[in-house]
Amino acid sequence: MVVKRLLFATSAITLMGLAGLAQAQSLVLPSAAEATAAVAEMLSDYDLGVAPKAKLGTCVAAVDAKHPGQVACTVAVTLGAAVNENQLDFYKQGRQWKAQPSVSQDKLPFPDPKLN
Repeated sequence: MVVKRLLFATSAITLMGLAGLAQAQSLVLPSAAEATAAVAEMLSDYDLGVAPKAKLGTCVAAVDAKHPGQVACTVAVTLGAAVNENQLDFYKQGRQWKAQPSVSQDKLPFPDPKLN
């Protein structure tokens, strides 16, 4: 009986791990160029004087997603000599990626070691 319970528990843990792995693998992410274009569009109302550049770090499924496939990522945004780490959500609208502020901060590392 104990062996049966252990096998069941081990199987359940393995299945949960595989489900998490499948979810992580199913995330569709923008390329660096697509993320940069989305960030530039998001910041287009501001006269920055320089084009932003975006580098993605850790990405997870977005909390409170309003769009199919919406992902939350840590992003290093470079403006001239300044680099700021942010959390942004990315989603596709037609063929174009869009960026918006994220509410998934609790799911993302800060600072993100992937951005260093």
